Amino acid sequence: MFIESFLILLALNFLSAGGVNLPEERIIGGHPTKIEDVPWMVSIQIYGQHWCGGSIYNADTIITAAHCFFNNGTRLDPRYFEIRAGSHSKQSNGTLVKLAAVTIHEYYVHKEYPFFVLKNDIAVVRLSERLEFTSKVQPIPLAESNPEPGTMSFATGWGSMYGTDAGDPSKGPINLQGVKLRIESPNFCRISHDGSRICAGYYWQNTCRGDSGGPLIINRQLVGVNSAGGEFCETPTIFSSVSYYREWILNAIKSFPQHV
Repeated sequence: MFIESFLILLALNFLSAGGVNLPEERIIGGHPTKIEDVPWMVSIQIYGQHWCGGSIYNADTIITAAHCFFNNGTRLDPRYFEIRAGSHSKQSNGTLVKLAAVTIHEYYVHKEYPFFVLKNDIAVVRLSERLEFTSKVQPIPLAESNPEPGTMSFATGWGSMYGTDAGDPSKGPINLQGVKLRIESPNFCRISHDGSRICAGYYWQNTCRGDSGGPLIINRQLVGVNSAGGEFCETPTIFSSVSYYREWILNAIKSFPQHV
């Protein structure tokens, strides 16, 4: 029990560029957002603390980032987690549902030394029970193509306003925040041109720790999954491309046992 608690305490100091949440504010350069405007948004929580964001694909499936389920190379047990859906607050209201299973991309890579690398940072979550759809709980369709540079997008989350105070999960915004992000060329984020990742945001206009796994939205379609960014959240964010991983996502969903 001590080892498990120690791992969780370490984990609460971890997640990268979307990782844990921080001061009293929010997504950098953003504004409060009503859950009715983004009803697919969920808070993925661990022991009652907000941990990552996620998006509702259907009544029992959430799409998020693979790195949300790892700490220092150790995979965390899905039984530690639950999601809160249908509330702009990460602490109250809405519906809490435990996780039944998590499928991580089989070629997911997470390295921090000698340099930071994330690849295939995508995961699909099966919930232990089905969500009831309301005006505050709705699925979002998957995008079929990547956006062109210059397109405006929207990201949401409960992430930090600053990247310097990571490690104290009691800080950070209680209520959901959103920010408009400009899609940039891969060169701007120094990522490959294979389409697997999307670069979005600008200096001090982006997401931060606590926003990992959350959605990048264009025309009410899920375009990207928040993956990584600068150490202090001062640079654009890198999102895993939903269109690139679309087939993998759909196959992962089919592989889950169906609820009776």
